[in-house]
Amino acid sequence: MHADYQVYTAGSGGTLREIQLHRRRMSETYDKQKTIELRRKHVGPSCKVFFSQDPIKIVRARGQYMYDENGERYLDCINNVAHVGHSHPDVVRAGAAQMELLNTNSRFLHDNLVQYAQRLQATLPSSLSVCYFVNSGSEANDLALRLARQYTGHDDIITLDHAYHGHVSSLIAISPYKFHEMGNSGRDQGVHVAPSPDVYRGKFREDHPDPATAYSDEVRDILQNAHKKGRKVWPRQGLPIG
Repeated sequence: MHADYQVYTAGSGGTLREIQLHRRRMSETYDKQKTIELRRKHVGPSCKVFFSQDPIKIVRARGQYMYDENGERYLDCINNVAHVGHSHPDVVRAGAAQMELLNTNSRFLHDNLVQYAQRLQATLPSSLSVCYFVNSGSEANDLALRLARQYTGHDDIITLDHAYHGHVSSLIAISPYKFHEMGNSGRDQGVHVAPSPDVYRGKFREDHPDPATAYSDEVRDILQNAHKKGRKVWPRQGLPIG
């Protein structure tokens, strides 16, 4: 039995089904069908849900598990922002304490900002000593793209097929997962797509004698063809292009 249920049982003597119904009342405002209707009415259709024919309604989560409105438990293999598990008590306490004290932006001085930067830098090579803090992966990738283009003076990039880098326009332009859906209309001419090095479903599979070299040769060919057309792509140091 899950720890949350054990705590409630100790105080109530209820059956598992009663506990599940109790938690459903605590965490669900509308029944599932009403939630679906309201989402369709008020949320843009491009914001898709998993399993659209019968979407899962998640009402709470703990650790590595998420629970639907009926108390059904799901192992969360997506995770995303919950890197140390859902509702981790240390994270919850720290977040609540900070929000009770102060919640503002980084244009003001605050000790926590520089302390976090120091702790983060301590885990990295000594050459990586400067941090930029952002709010999402899309912002991080957009900034990384701008930094790379500023440093190299080149706009072209190589991306992997099926890649997804974020929702902002600059990243949709380099994400085949996104621009293929739009018939390549969002793709920039300086974006070169290399096959994903997938030996299960990819272009070169497990039965290939040397899939690693075959995939790297694809990148080499992209670089050579781009250079022949006058495009500027700066290869990673050590990557052979000849």
